[in-house]
Amino acid sequence: MPKAVFTKQASTPEQLLRKLRAQGMLVPAAQEAQALAYLRYVGGYRLKGYWFHVVHPATKQFPTGYTFDHLVQRCEFDRELRAATIAAIDRLEVAIRTAMANYLSLAHCPHWFLETGIFKPTPRWGMGRFIKKIEDEVDRSKAKRFVGHYLERYDEPYLPPSWVISECVSFGLWSQTFSILRSATDKKAISKRFGVDQVDVFESWMHTLTVVRNIAAHHGQLLRVKLGVAPATYKAKSIQFSNHKSFFSAATVIQYLLLQTDLPHTWIDDLDAIFRKYPLVDKVDVGFPDNWKTCAGWQ
Repeated sequence: MPKAVFTKQASTPEQLLRKLRAQGMLVPAAQEAQALAYLRYVGGYRLKGYWFHVVHPATKQFPTGYTFDHLVQRCEFDRELRAATIAAIDRLEVAIRTAMANYLSLAHCPHWFLETGIFKPTPRWGMGRFIKKIEDEVDRSKAKRFVGHYLERYDEPYLPPSWVISECVSFGLWSQTFSILRSATDKKAISKRFGVDQVDVFESWMHTLTVVRNIAAHHGQLLRVKLGVAPATYKAKSIQFSNHKSFFSAATVIQYLLLQTDLPHTWIDDLDAIFRKYPLVDKVDVGFPDNWKTCAGWQ
């Protein structure tokens, strides 16, 4: 089937506002300046991600009584949820990479990532790609004092030890590194530090954290999101999900792992505050049930 030719023209914020009003969105005159600011600096296309699901598919009209406040609350809810999510995963990212670096350094050597025998690489994540990624990240970080200190003082091994490397590379690399560890003993020792004695579950959860962090860090939408990854259930702790790809499933993983670290965090308080601040947004849109605080994994 031949593809169509794109013929749509760009619209000014004023034109978009007129269109929204014509479709039935209530925008009082007192809010017009704010509406134009959102259309100008957030963008009509991005904002559409927060309203398209309520527009009638045939008439393109908004539901009766749908106001600009509905749109603002959804947009701001999502923005604050992204910020809270990044803060929570940041705590876990440091905890997981530290636990991995410490354990593998003690179990093998400080430069365990150069010991090819402890890995079982895959076609998607081979040793060449793995080492090249570390080399590139170290090179980009050589201006950092702790990296520069090693490179100036030592030439063997040619890369710094893992506790230095851990301050340079991304969380995604740690998730991929865990997946190619050869020894089940190594994997289980690391996962058990986070209260998970099933390696496949912990691997799934690490991958979930990486995906959700990337969504949040790159301004992706979390409201009504269908994650591209599904965290595994953890039956030993009765952690199961009715919708594996909802944000609630990822939020549960975050909460459970945070609890295992015994480090201070504000995840539940942050979520609770966001839910109370934006009453026009239904928790169901991020997959949260009314009893979310008492669900498995949250206490």
